[in-house]
Amino acid sequence: MKTPFNIPFISGNEITTINEVIREKVFSSPGKFAKKCEKELSKLTECDEIRLTTSCTSALELAALAIDLKAGDEVILPSFTFVSSANAFALRGAKLVFVDIHPKTMCLDENLLEKAITPKTKAIVLVHYAGLTENIEKIVETCKKNKLFLIEDAAQSIDSYYHNKHIGTFGDIGCFSFHDTKNIHCGEGGAILINNNSLIKNVDVILEKGTDRKKFLEGKISNYSWQSLGSSYGLSEINAAFLFAQLQELKNVTKKRNELYSLYQKHFRLFKEKGLIDFPITENNHNAHIFFIKVESKKVRNELINHLKKSGISAYFHYSPLHLSEMGKQYRYVNTGNDFSATESEKMVRFPLFYELTENEVKWVCKSVKRFFTD
Repeated sequence: MKTPFNIPFISGNEITTINEVIREKVFSSPGKFAKKCEKELSKLTECDEIRLTTSCTSALELAALAIDLKAGDEVILPSFTFVSSANAFALRGAKLVFVDIHPKTMCLDENLLEKAITPKTKAIVLVHYAGLTENIEKIVETCKKNKLFLIEDAAQSIDSYYHNKHIGTFGDIGCFSFHDTKNIHCGEGGAILINNNSLIKNVDVILEKGTDRKKFLEGKISNYSWQSLGSSYGLSEINAAFLFAQLQELKNVTKKRNELYSLYQKHFRLFKEKGLIDFPITENNHNAHIFFIKVESKKVRNELINHLKKSGISAYFHYSPLHLSEMGKQYRYVNTGNDFSATESEKMVRFPLFYELTENEVKWVCKSVKRFFTD
């Protein structure tokens, strides 16, 4: 049996929506399907102001421009994250401050924030790894107390919630990904949620390449002109049409993924109780984007991945902490002396999890893992 790590979800209706775009011959942003997607996302997240973007990376770059980030401003973010979380702000000349993570959630340790904040701090970037997160209240409180922007990198968090509130709606801005590695996708795409009304105008001008074209399209002005820095961040109608078809099936996708996630947990529960492996437990509703376990060491991790590969199973570790990279070494890193970003990331193994994955395939993966630990 060959079990891939991921197969991008296809709803079956993408051809219909894309053909509609072709018939109507409106391909650029913003179009009818972009507006439909934004409406669907608004209903899901209860955020009124959502704009589609070409990627989560571009949404983060847009966020950096929207908060008027200047060279020398400091931005706090976890070291354990994808490089886009850092690049978006480094591109604007920001001085990054990396913070260690919680071993339990692999998300930013909110208890280290006060130690990381300086008079130059402008924003905190909260990355919701695997759609899981904890203690958002303390991070929100810290931002309000210190008058900082809170930007949520919710790339992996579509249809994930914290205390029944959708992730990405706690900060000033939330950024989502619809890359084909995500639960639903349009090949490459993203969205920005604007929870701070004072930023709406900035976002709309930046999205229109730095112009007030949105007002022109709405008939509010007779011509548009260059207002500020901006770029081409809007999602094409072909991608938006593809995404709209996927959004119609989001709840079914989440349900199926959670069933598979629970099956993994069921089969590995005894190994967790014995202390051979560990995996996260949460009471919050999440989207089952990633199922991962942690093993004893990097050596065991590599041996397990190679063992699974021989069984035809694709399994992987994940990010290398940014503070250990060549670029990252130039920035400050705040921790308690226990470098969990480094030690915990070395123990991780991610297993196949996608809509078309069958229960028998999950059982095969679990059987192979059990054989590794018992043979």
